[in-house]
Amino acid sequence: MTQTPPPSDQAPQAFPHPAAAPLPAPAAKLSAAAVCALVASAVALVPVGVVLGIVALFRTRRLGQRGRRLAVVALSLCAAWTAMGMVAIIATATVIGASQGPLDTFGAGTCFTYQDGVDTAQGVDVVSCSDPHDGQIVAEHGLGAGYPGLSAASRESVLGCVADTARALPDAGRFGPSTRLRIYYPTKDSWDGGVHSATCVLVDADHTTLTGDALAASGLTPLQRQVLRLTNESVLLRVKLHDVARGSWQVAAALEQRLGTADRAESAALTALAANPPQGATPALPPLLRALASADTTEASQAETASAAITSADAWQSRISGGHATYAPAAADYQELRAPLGLPQPGM
Repeated sequence: MTQTPPPSDQAPQAFPHPAAAPLPAPAAKLSAAAVCALVASAVALVPVGVVLGIVALFRTRRLGQRGRRLAVVALSLCAAWTAMGMVAIIATATVIGASQGPLDTFGAGTCFTYQDGVDTAQGVDVVSCSDPHDGQIVAEHGLGAGYPGLSAASRESVLGCVADTARALPDAGRFGPSTRLRIYYPTKDSWDGGVHSATCVLVDADHTTLTGDALAASGLTPLQRQVLRLTNESVLLRVKLHDVARGSWQVAAALEQRLGTADRAESAALTALAANPPQGATPALPPLLRALASADTTEASQAETASAAITSADAWQSRISGGHATYAPAAADYQELRAPLGLPQPGM
């Protein structure tokens, strides 16, 4: 009888049946709050994005939901929108601050309207000179290193503003009869606060709005510029004498004295110009230059007499009431000179 040999050690061994593979765990739910937070932050709904982003962070941690990164991105976008908003607010405040404020914070060339509709007491709003405006800063006159006192500051500011404005304005004679040169000078308190210069402002006494840039010089010929440089200061001195109050008699006396000096210098210069007319001058120009030079000499004598006579507020008021303030003798000859020069009449 044949015996079955025992199994060999190399014989294949039986393998157990493999266990069934475990079922995959269900995917975690995506947080709806995170998705909504991302959408809200993308369209700059910052408060909504912040609230939903925080809710999404809590839910993803406590409930095991997906979307934590979406919530972080949403909160980052909200922070970026907030930062940009702050920058915009600061920039807007800077722009507004640069276009509103006290008159002495702005420089020459600035056109403005009154905030209270009457004067500069409440500050001014800066506007384009091409738009209607209440006034324009045409010059600034520094008063030196130390405060000279209120009376001296007033006198020096007026004389300095007239001289500086005469150099700054291309044509001081083109403005209407109600145009005035107003000067704002520092008191001791404003000086201590850092205001060390007078502000020279062109306005209309009737509160009629001005138009155009008074400092613009386009279109003037060399001959026009030459004559205007010689006559601008006397024109402005006459303008300012129209605008000196009774109590400012010391300023009036100083203006009359300065008018006498300016008239004599102008007379000599115009006489020399008439003797040697520049290129482009018409035959009518030399006689008109000599006529104005002669009127300047007459006006200079009257101005010097007036300056010596103005010794009090009553004396200045008497000259105003009697029509003896020196702002007429050379005015008519000056107007006649403008036509052959091709210059417009005042107010045109």
